[in-house]
Amino acid sequence: MRSVTRKLAITSAIAAAALGAVVASNGAALADPPSGTTPAATDIVAVGSDTIQALDNGVSTAYNATSPASKFYSWDATPAGNITPKSGASTIARPNGSGAGITALNSTTDTTLDIARSSRGPNSGTTDWFIPFATDAVGWSAYTGGNAPHDLSSSDLQGIYNCTITNWSQITDEGTLPNAPIDVFIPQSGSGTRSFWLGALGITTTPSCWKATTPEENEGTDPAFAGDVNAIFPYSLSHYIGQVYDGKGTTTDAPGVLDANRSIDGTEQLDTTNKVWNSNLSLTYTRNVYHVVRQADWSNATEGPRLKALLGRASNNGWLCKNGASLITSYGFHTLGNACGTLQAGI
Repeated sequence: MRSVTRKLAITSAIAAAALGAVVASNGAALADPPSGTTPAATDIVAVGSDTIQALDNGVSTAYNATSPASKFYSWDATPAGNITPKSGASTIARPNGSGAGITALNSTTDTTLDIARSSRGPNSGTTDWFIPFATDAVGWSAYTGGNAPHDLSSSDLQGIYNCTITNWSQITDEGTLPNAPIDVFIPQSGSGTRSFWLGALGITTTPSCWKATTPEENEGTDPAFAGDVNAIFPYSLSHYIGQVYDGKGTTTDAPGVLDANRSIDGTEQLDTTNKVWNSNLSLTYTRNVYHVVRQADWSNATEGPRLKALLGRASNNGWLCKNGASLITSYGFHTLGNACGTLQAGI
């Protein structure tokens, strides 16, 4: 018997009067600053999480169309290599993932980076402000038509990822499953999705059954998955919705051979009728996503107004929280309403 934990009911608070500028600018999103464009020293530049990079590319397009004093640009998590984030900046290794983005933010100044995209919440500390702007859910995906069942319980998932369940035949609450080893994949160290997923399952070690390959999160196009009918992989459900239903994917940024249209504890991960992730999923599997800024920058007389104009609360005319509801949902995420733009200390 599966136990269903608390349910999350999330509503989209959309102020109709604020939607016009966003809807009008929902055209092609940028991926990295446009070719031939180097962000100015006074522009706002973000790096980090793969999960929210597509959304931030859309924010860049829409916000810059309003001709702000400081434009916003977002560098994708891949491909690997060096980038020069803005004019006059230090050259850095492109940060891939929430942890890498936060580390890069705190290893530089606003002459190089202004924001880290993060799909994990704040750790203890007072270096940065974590500013939530949307809600995501993380579920599981598996090879389309492979040996995984449609539903797994939280107990099943915990057993798979702590390596006490290593064969599909050990899962007995879904009928008779094939006698086949489970290929357990996890994103790279520093991935916010990785840390959130393992935290949700209560796993604090690195078990031996995990595959050595760590595919890019939220992409089922990695060669590691090709033909692997036993693969299982955590997946941002917002990112998946954006890829599958909202046209936000690319050739590589796509589910590929993986399918996240699954269920946990008997609750469907996706609401395929409304083309959103299911707000009845347990709170265990839902999370806020954040823009992370240095606390010193937020209070700085020059840098602070630039950041607040983009990320501040709607009541303070922060553009994203005031005008971005339809943009956020168009990338598969759920909105936060009045909680958007609140400041949470951390690192």
